Amino acid sequence: MRSFKAADEDALLKAILQESATEVLVFDAETLRIIQANPAATRNLQHPLKALQKLTPLDFLAPENGRAFNTLITLLRTGKRRRTALNVQCRRRDGTRYPVEARLFCSSDHDRPVFICIANDVSQREASRQALAHSASDLRAIVAHIPGMAYQVLRTPDGSTSLRYVSEQSAQLLGIKAPALRANPERFFKLIMEEDKADYLAHLAAADGVHMSFNWEGRIWMKAWKDVKWVNIRVSQRAAADGLIWDGIMLNVTKSRLAEAEIRRSRAQLAALAAHVDSVREQERLHLAREVHDDLGGNLTAIKIGLSWLMRHLPPGELNLYKRTAYLDNVTNQTIDATHRIASSLRPPVLDFGIVSAIEWQLEHFGHNTDIACEFSATDQDIPLSPDVAIAVFRIVQEALTNVAKHAHATRVKVALARQADSLLLTVSDNGRGIQPGHSENNGHSFGLLGMSERAAALGGELTVLPAKRHGTQVSLRIPLPDAAK
Repeated sequence: MRSFKAADEDALLKAILQESATEVLVFDAETLRIIQANPAATRNLQHPLKALQKLTPLDFLAPENGRAFNTLITLLRTGKRRRTALNVQCRRRDGTRYPVEARLFCSSDHDRPVFICIANDVSQREASRQALAHSASDLRAIVAHIPGMAYQVLRTPDGSTSLRYVSEQSAQLLGIKAPALRANPERFFKLIMEEDKADYLAHLAAADGVHMSFNWEGRIWMKAWKDVKWVNIRVSQRAAADGLIWDGIMLNVTKSRLAEAEIRRSRAQLAALAAHVDSVREQERLHLAREVHDDLGGNLTAIKIGLSWLMRHLPPGELNLYKRTAYLDNVTNQTIDATHRIASSLRPPVLDFGIVSAIEWQLEHFGHNTDIACEFSATDQDIPLSPDVAIAVFRIVQEALTNVAKHAHATRVKVALARQADSLLLTVSDNGRGIQPGHSENNGHSFGLLGMSERAAALGGELTVLPAKRHGTQVSLRIPLPDAAK
C-alpha cells in the first residue's frame, strides 16, 4: 500500500472544501484582500471567485459589524489572540442578508500571513429561534386571555410532584398569586368547601395524591371576597423527558352553574304549575260531570216522565198532537244520551271501579269508533291507585290512543298494565307506520306528547316514545308506586 503523501493530503483537503456547505474564505493579513474562497462562500455571497478576489470581508459585512471585525483583526495581528469567533450579518450581492457564525484565525504557513475565516450560515436556525420566540409569545398572549387559570403539574421519576407553571390568572380566580400557588399547591385544597372535599379527595386518591391532575368540578369558598365559586378543572396527561406532565386549565363556571340551577328551578316550577293546572282541570271536569249528570240529567228525566204522562192522557183522535209529543220524547231521549256521553268524557264514572276497568272501557269505545282491533292485558284485575294517579294514567292512555287514531294508520293496538315491585308499567304499542323523522307529532314537540310527559313527570315517573320491536310505535310509562298502592 502506498503511503499517504502530502500531495494526496492537499487533494483531499481541496475536495472537502469544494463539497463543504461551510463557507471558507482566505484573505491577506495586511490588505484583507480575499485570496481564495470555496464554492459555498461564492454561492452564499452570490459573487464569483474572481469578483470576490477584488473585495475584502468589509465589503460584504453589514455596516454595524465592521467595527467589531476590525477590532478582532487587530487582536489577531498583534498576537493577542490566536483565534476568535464572531456572529455577524453578511450581505449578498442582491442586498439580502443572512446571519453567520464565523471563526477567524491567522495562518503563517504561507509566503505571507493570511487570515482564514470559516463561517456557517445560521439563517434557518435563526428563523426557527424567532419562530419559537413568536410561538412562545403567542402562547403567552393566548394564556393571558383565557378566562381561567392555566397550569402544569410535573411528576418526576422519583415520585416528587410540583406545579411547574401557573398562569397569572390564579390571583383573579383563586386569590392566590402564581408564585405562592407554585410553592404550595395544597393551598387550593384549603379553598374547597367542606361539602365537596370528599369528592375531591376521592379523585386525589385515584390520582396517587397528585393535586390538580384530574378532571373535577366543585365549589371553593373565597373568604376574602365572601363568595362561593364553582370551578371546573380539565387536564390532559403526557410523558416528557423529566417525568409525567399534566397540562390543565381551571375555569370559573359559576355563572353557568347558577344558570343551570335557575333553569332547573324554572322547569320544576313549570312542572308544578302544569301539575296544578291538570289537577284543577280534572276537578273542574269532575264538577261539571256531576252537574251535567245530576242537575241536567235530573231535569231531563223529569221532562221524560212528564212527556210519558202527557202521551198517556192525550184525548183520543189527536193524532198530530200525539206525533208532536212522541217527537219531543225522542229528542229528550237523545239529549239524555248526549248528557251521559258528555259526563263520561269529562270524567268516566268507570274510574270509580279502578284503573283496569277504566282502560277496558276506554279501549271498548276506541275500537268501536275506529275499527282498530284492541288487546288489553293486566297483571292484576285490581290495581289500587290514588284518584290523581288513576286519572293521570287514564288520560295518558287516552292521549296515546288519540295519537294512534290520528297518525299511526294502524290496524291493531295493544295496551299492557303491569304492577311491579315498586312501580307501575304501562305500554301502548301499535302496528302503524312508526315514528317518522321530521314530523312534529313524533319529534317530541307536539302538545299531546308534551302533555303526556308532563303528567308522567308530575307523578315522578318517566314517559318514553320509541319504535316498536317489529313495526309501529310504543309508548311506555313507568311511575313509582307508594307503599299503599303495592
